[in-house]
Amino acid sequence: MPKPIPNEWLADPPTTLLAGEGPYAQALGSVLGTETISLSHLKDGPESSDAGGYSQVLENMAQAILVVSESMSAAEAMQCHQAVWDWIRTLSSSKDQHELVFLFDLPADASQEFEDAIAVGLGVAKIDPASTGHAVWRRFGSLSEMLHVLANIRPMDLLPLQARQAANAKHTAIAGLRELLTQDSPTAVSEAARQVQLAFSGHEYLLDLFCRPPSHRNGNLLRGWLNASVTSPVTQDGWAASKQHLVEWLA
Repeated sequence: MPKPIPNEWLADPPTTLLAGEGPYAQALGSVLGTETISLSHLKDGPESSDAGGYSQVLENMAQAILVVSESMSAAEAMQCHQAVWDWIRTLSSSKDQHELVFLFDLPADASQEFEDAIAVGLGVAKIDPASTGHAVWRRFGSLSEMLHVLANIRPMDLLPLQARQAANAKHTAIAGLRELLTQDSPTAVSEAARQVQLAFSGHEYLLDLFCRPPSHRNGNLLRGWLNASVTSPVTQDGWAASKQHLVEWLA
């Protein structure tokens, strides 16, 4: 359920939103002079005031830093990324046109596969600070190096990100599958499932990015359903059950 806006934000609206947990996140927040919001608080979203409105405390927020823990999956990182934008659209008058730089602060040993998965979530081939509004930084460098990366991210609002996602083959295939949920056409299911399989061929694990938590579990269920839907005709009764499952699995 929604959580109250941090009192510190009301007294001193932040220019940096730092989301994370643990000693490192707290220490980074202290060095940067900004409060840290926990990931659970972030995901729950902001609570409205007693009058039913929202204070525009993120009006001047210029950068967001997500501290990705060693145990966090790329899917979880993208859920937190979405949650950051949910806060901005609620607590800034610019909403999805609010310009922002976004830094994924990754563990020192984070794999290239992890970074590539985040790029897929953003709908880009590669995370380029100059053209995507986002950057990744691994925690084996110095604070000055991290600040240099932050300073070289070009601020961008949410609209270019949404446009890139809309043009991306993986996002488009998933959108086609979601579109079926508004229809009563089991004959189109096999083709939509086939398009998703083609888009994710060889990288089926990336389906987790498009699933609700627990993303890996729901991703496994989705992968199994896709295989069955491609190989066997979907009946009217089967489609009714499938729609309920897809609502539960897909983010």
